Amino acid sequence: MQLAFELPDELGQRILQRVNVQQFVQRAIEKLLLEEQTTQTPITQSLVGLLSKSNCNEADYKKYLESKHL
Repeated sequence: MQLAFELPDELGQRILQRVNVQQFVQRAIEKLLLEEQTTQTPITQSLVGLLSKSNCNEADYKKYLESKHL
């Protein structure tokens, strides 16, 4: 997969100085994604995907929140 994005000139120049730019960028993104996963608290992590097997959809959940908080 190819991905294109804009970078500030100074940052782009620093990245292009690397020997293997593709590998460098891939590792950086993987590291950021891993950090993003680990910044969730254990309770939050345990809730991820909890409703994936339920019959509840986003509209149902919004109705529930409105009835509870409004």
